[in-house]
Amino acid sequence: MAGGQTWSVMIKGTPASFDPDVFGTGAGEPLKAQIGDLVSWNNQTSAKHQIAVTKADGTTSFTTKEVEDFKSSSPGYVTQTADVSSGTISYHCTLHKDQDGKFTENGKITVVTS
Repeated sequence: MAGGQTWSVMIKGTPASFDPDVFGTGAGEPLKAQIGDLVSWNNQTSAKHQIAVTKADGTTSFTTKEVEDFKSSSPGYVTQTADVSSGTISYHCTLHKDQDGKFTENGKITVVTS
């Protein structure tokens, strides 16, 4: 089923959490979206962020430009079937890693059909 909704995910805190700006969705819960929906990230922190969507094999399929503090991401991400692994799409901030080089700010989009 094709999507067509537009969603915003708020970036909050340090380390950042990703909180869907959707009524009834709690902080830290994944965004629920359909394939073909448009997702943007709203940076509500004083740090820059850059969001990358990763496939199950770990390769990057989409990356935003750096998201300045208190701005929204560009371009928006259109959810793709090729990015789904076990019913979810994974993403992370490329600018924040721990001492071992692992990304510390991670989020998920749960893919729904209706």
